[in-house]
Amino acid sequence: MTLNRWDPLRDLLNFQEKMSRLLDVCGEEGTSKRTASWCPTVDILETPDGYVFRAELPGVGRENINIEVRGNELVLYGERPIEAEPRIAAYRRIERVHGFFERRFALPGNVDVDKAEARYVDGVLDVFLPKSEEDRNRSVDVVYLR
Repeated sequence: MTLNRWDPLRDLLNFQEKMSRLLDVCGEEGTSKRTASWCPTVDILETPDGYVFRAELPGVGRENINIEVRGNELVLYGERPIEAEPRIAAYRRIERVHGFFERRFALPGNVDVDKAEARYVDGVLDVFLPKSEEDRNRSVDVVYLR
């Protein structure tokens, strides 16, 4: 017999994620609630040279993806169109989400937008925003507190 420990925090976080998806709210960074109909998942990584935003966008054509840096935020938006219904069959169930999406992320630091790169392979979008020279060369003093 296996003993499984109950983790109420994990259960609460799972519930919060499910409710957010149900209500079309995309976490703290947010989305345009009035128009978004689905919410792609996004990972954010920091490297010594910049930031990588990795979004899962299966079934979205390259021509339906838009990437913008507006002020101090990255905005990913686009659309996954619904497939035309086949003439010889009828849908019995539709579970795949279609429609407009929008995700906004506050940039963690200054970036060099002119050197930004994006790659879309197998339904995964990688957006690389290099840190500006100011942020790369910035140092932080360590203070010892007693």
